[in-house]
Amino acid sequence: MKAIILAAGFGTRLYPLTRNIPKALLKLGDKTLLDHLVGKLDRFPIIDEIVIVSSKRFYQNFKRWKKNAFYQKPIRVIHNGVNDPEKRLGAVRDLELALRSSKGTPESFLVFCGDNYFDFPIGYFLLPCLGHSRCTFIGLYDVREKALASQYGVVEMNETGKIIRFDEKPAAPASTKVSVGVYHMSPEARLRLHEYLDIEKRNPDRIGDFFAWLTDREPVFGVVFEGAWFDIGSKESYAKAAKHVCPAPIR
Repeated sequence: MKAIILAAGFGTRLYPLTRNIPKALLKLGDKTLLDHLVGKLDRFPIIDEIVIVSSKRFYQNFKRWKKNAFYQKPIRVIHNGVNDPEKRLGAVRDLELALRSSKGTPESFLVFCGDNYFDFPIGYFLLPCLGHSRCTFIGLYDVREKALASQYGVVEMNETGKIIRFDEKPAAPASTKVSVGVYHMSPEARLRLHEYLDIEKRNPDRIGDFFAWLTDREPVFGVVFEGAWFDIGSKESYAKAAKHVCPAPIR
């Protein structure tokens, strides 16, 4: 099983912090956001490779990071050829690029959005994935407030954990459970990317749009995490994540 980390965003809402460094390489405590994630993935024998998708602008940043990263897993960094935010391909195209670069492997894949921080164990998500490798799973978090949920991809599940509805940033959320940018893609779901992008010519920008589309066509299940989760999309969320990782000392 391969793990794909989508880290080709330009983080424009975090400027000037991300003007010369990719969002995934911002520091949280004494480690980068990327190190927090790769450190979790490095513990699992089932994962045989980690593929990081970068923009062309920040490709050398990731290459330098890789040179100084000491993990057991093989790490491969690829770029999407994009230098400017205005010309970005979109997260779904970046995912398709990563899967294309792993051509010939009919296995399932783990997919992570590289701008998220969470402290829940990956193993909790892997258990159902390994037991049902032909199924697609989405990692979820209960934000407990519908006003907050409306900023994310919101899901509604039935009693078996099957996702029966997925809405990207809905004005009236059906629940408070949201996608946290953690996915398990079955081999069948991988084949659906061509249909989504090239046959139906759907929006390639948001990864949540693809999984919302997928839930209408095949069974997709949710796994609800406990713990802390931060979507590092703004200076405010970055500051909250940093405070969580390194809380102020008690005086």
